[in-house]
Amino acid sequence: MHFRNYRNILACLSILLSLGTNAQLPWLKTIDPENTVATVHTVSTQATVEVSDGLHYKTNSVFHDKQRAIYQQVYENRTVARGIEGRYAWRFDGQVETEEPLEMEHYILGHQFQAQILFFDRLHPELDTPRAAVFGGKPCLMLASKNEAAVFKLFYAQSGLPLSMEIEGLAELPIVFNFDDWRPVAGVQLPFSVGIDDGARTFQFRFDAVRLNEDSLADYRAPMRVLTEAQQLLRLHRIVMDDHWFGQTTNMKRHQADSLLIVSAGDLFTVAGNQPDAPMDRMMANRDYTVYDDLVRPVVRVSDDGTLGWVIVQVHAKGVRFDETGKPTGPLEFVSAWIELYEKIAGEWRMTGNVSNFREGRK
Repeated sequence: MHFRNYRNILACLSILLSLGTNAQLPWLKTIDPENTVATVHTVSTQATVEVSDGLHYKTNSVFHDKQRAIYQQVYENRTVARGIEGRYAWRFDGQVETEEPLEMEHYILGHQFQAQILFFDRLHPELDTPRAAVFGGKPCLMLASKNEAAVFKLFYAQSGLPLSMEIEGLAELPIVFNFDDWRPVAGVQLPFSVGIDDGARTFQFRFDAVRLNEDSLADYRAPMRVLTEAQQLLRLHRIVMDDHWFGQTTNMKRHQADSLLIVSAGDLFTVAGNQPDAPMDRMMANRDYTVYDDLVRPVVRVSDDGTLGWVIVQVHAKGVRFDETGKPTGPLEFVSAWIELYEKIAGEWRMTGNVSNFREGRK
């Protein structure tokens, strides 16, 4: 289970609010009057679903951010999980993991109902200005994403309560989501009933649980033993990404070899894989990432004999810097490309090196 490291949450919250984090989402003032959403890093749910054609199933979901989310459907005779991790979408049927078209992210993120309400601006960075609309024959307001293949529209009452969401572009007709049965979860009001009409069938989601800051993607990923060698390396890269994003320096060492060769900024040095890494610990302690994303799908290669592998990536990071006392000192942002080097040791992939560079203009 992962938890973000918020060292000085009040000071960090003031920075986030000064940047206008909640300004674009007027309904947060209604469902989150205490601004606790700024401390939420995970939304996880369990629901029972009834479909108009008689189908029944259960769902589980975990959302960290736009590049870290899963949606699992549990039927009587099978279970299917779908995930978006970076620029890689996958489907796991309990036996095999297969890569899905990246457009699958719209399906996965579209089923993160509560996260869409809480983080509509993070999921859709480019938003139109709110405009007048009608819902249920009554006037309301509507906020829509723009410049996306699938356009998301969120309708909310004049009082601020979210009413409905529509997605255009995924099907011939808009997919309509209606929110109901609002209940408090850790001080935030969230819907425990969501109805969907996709133009062909209707779906009724009744949530048995909605949790904040619990669970992780690891609970639903395919186990390493069923993955191909290339899939294992891709998964290890995503674990590295999550450890950075969550500030988990201890976890980062789980998949490292006894020594790790680091090449960066013209320097070359070796660190012990099973010993504390003081420079890394200081770096991770003095920053809190709000974005740590893959910009492209990683390039993965495995040697013909299956003993060596490497992952080439490009990453965009944003966050907040802290001084040694834990006080926020300003924003952080950079784009970096690197190669993760792996070796098969005692039957498991271990990271043996990292060669990185940074794009000019790093802040």
